[in-house]
Amino acid sequence: MSELPPGLPRLRAIETYLRLPLDRVQQRVTEVEQWQATHRASARPSTPPDRTVQMNVGAEGRPVAVHHGECTVGRPRLRPVTRQGAIEALTAGVVACALCHPDRELRID
Repeated sequence: MSELPPGLPRLRAIETYLRLPLDRVQQRVTEVEQWQATHRASARPSTPPDRTVQMNVGAEGRPVAVHHGECTVGRPRLRPVTRQGAIEALTAGVVACALCHPDRELRID
């Protein structure tokens, strides 16, 4: 039977020394991947509302324009509104957005 090379115990010690941090890194990678999977599922973008109302800057918060839900004009002062709410706002004198024209879809002249 042949004898072990003289440096083998030292190499085993180095191997153990390097393996412990690697095990911790692999465990942390697994934890982070699980966290990302959990949060990715809950962070899915919600569908935009069908229509929004742009509120004015003043303290009274009156609606100043009606938009399609995907229109970004007027952010961050956009609030979701129902179809009926959009029709009521337009017939009450709130203007329709000049870019997305929600009044055409709602057939309001």
